[in-house]
Amino acid sequence: MREMNMNQPTMRVLKRVIMTLLVATVLVFSVHAYQFSPLEQSFQPSGAESTKTYTIVNDSNDSIAISISALVRDQDAQGNEINSAADAYFSIVPNKLVVPPQSSWVVRVQYRGPRTVTNELSFRLKAEQIPYSQGKASTDKGMFNFLYIYTTSLYVLPTRVVENVAVRSVAAATNDEGEAMLAVTLSNLGTVHQLLISAVLEVRDSKGNVAVLQGNEALAGIDGMNILAKKTVTKQVAWPENLSRESGVTYQATIKYTK
Repeated sequence: MREMNMNQPTMRVLKRVIMTLLVATVLVFSVHAYQFSPLEQSFQPSGAESTKTYTIVNDSNDSIAISISALVRDQDAQGNEINSAADAYFSIVPNKLVVPPQSSWVVRVQYRGPRTVTNELSFRLKAEQIPYSQGKASTDKGMFNFLYIYTTSLYVLPTRVVENVAVRSVAAATNDEGEAMLAVTLSNLGTVHQLLISAVLEVRDSKGNVAVLQGNEALAGIDGMNILAKKTVTKQVAWPENLSRESGVTYQATIKYTK
């Protein structure tokens, strides 16, 4: 029988494949699953509804450690989310805990921010799994673990709910690849966040042309977007073919969506 001769590059490739399989195996057996719910809650600024509970369910056969924190949720001019610590706004009890295997734990969250809220306040509540050795000497140094993070939505409701998203402006634009785009600036003039579900944007140019845009492809980044109260966001969408891009042409638009 002829002996197979492996050169060094082939051996290196084989070793990498074996290591990848070993790491994948470690990952599979290092998962400690849990659930954190609910994923969205609305609080009142005072009274009984200023306190809510969340539930952690540990489905695994090992104890897991969880750290819970609150974050302020903001948006920049492009709609990107910006977070900062919100420790002063909430009391979280407990904010760090060890959940035994096959068990659940209730976490109490109380809003402690301003009692007068004219515009909805937006936050994130984050439950983050952290490494936990269960008091034993670690025998799995160098192993990889999936540490799950749940980031939920938390809103503090205003005294008066007003829903009103309007198109502030539309203009011809060009993206980084030099493609013709339509820059759409939306303003949430209301007092609560709005999900632009099934959005329909109707655009008219000063030459009398009309374009109706809807769906994820035509309104990428706008359809389904969550625009927070009193925020103004600009998104670029593909240029509608039936609109004029001639110099001096102006544009107007309206938006509709499912509330």
